[in-house]
Amino acid sequence: MAASPPSEPRSLRLRTGNQIFALDAGRLTVGRSRSCDLRLRDDSVSRLHAVLYWRADTLVVEDTGSSNGTFVNRERVSSPRPLAAGDILILGALRLAVEPAAAEIPTGERDPLRQLDTDYTVGLLTPRPAGFGWRLLAWGLDLLLFSAGSLVPFAPLLAIAGAERYLLSPEALPPSLQTKAWLAGASLVMWGLFALYYVLHGWARRGGTPGTRLLGLRLVDWHQRVPIGYPRALLRMVAVLVSLATLGVGFLLPLFRRDRKTLHDLLAGTQVVHRRATLGASNGDAYNRVRD
Repeated sequence: MAASPPSEPRSLRLRTGNQIFALDAGRLTVGRSRSCDLRLRDDSVSRLHAVLYWRADTLVVEDTGSSNGTFVNRERVSSPRPLAAGDILILGALRLAVEPAAAEIPTGERDPLRQLDTDYTVGLLTPRPAGFGWRLLAWGLDLLLFSAGSLVPFAPLLAIAGAERYLLSPEALPPSLQTKAWLAGASLVMWGLFALYYVLHGWARRGGTPGTRLLGLRLVDWHQRVPIGYPRALLRMVAVLVSLATLGVGFLLPLFRRDRKTLHDLLAGTQVVHRRATLGASNGDAYNRVRD
């Protein structure tokens, strides 16, 4: 959604490090998505994290149901919150200083972003770990979804096999072995890409595989951040091999641990939890309130 057209220059700006964001528009969507007016490339920032808008001469921030929360000076934003010069706006793990638009960029110890020693997880509702039953149900659902999706890469081979069996006459020449081998290789490559997207991308950028998310579960890191990012997702994939090497015992650890972590969760620093209750407004509520 496009930003509101600029009017007169505004009195405040946002800054992170030496990067400055002007706030001349009447309304700005903030998040990791390319569609956001103010795009922040940080994995702890949700795709659509918050909305900034001017109410007369007052800058207001509103959370749009983000995963990791919006904070002002360590206080979580659960309703529209006015901002003033000197405030520190925290989106996930990213800190931004609210400053006068004409102010010089502070350096060294004068920079309030360096002075603030904060843990962005303070104020978040503690998520409830997903028990073994929930995880088993998620694995089963993922097995069904992944199996259905796996049919797509092999569709050409299945089509050829079906045509040879039911459509082609005995006199017709079937595709050569070389053609079948080429199709099989291409299908395997496509299936491998699908598997990486389904599992690795799901863990790294989506908060879990489709089956996990459909059940209201989320994969978080040891800081309770969503998503966990590609490096930790790769580490978790290697750790799953370790769990498999234990003949499946590593998958049974949630039955005996209060935090319900598997062996690969312990090795990769991850945890599967029930989706955290959202204190902020929903995306639609925030948009409608700003536009009215």
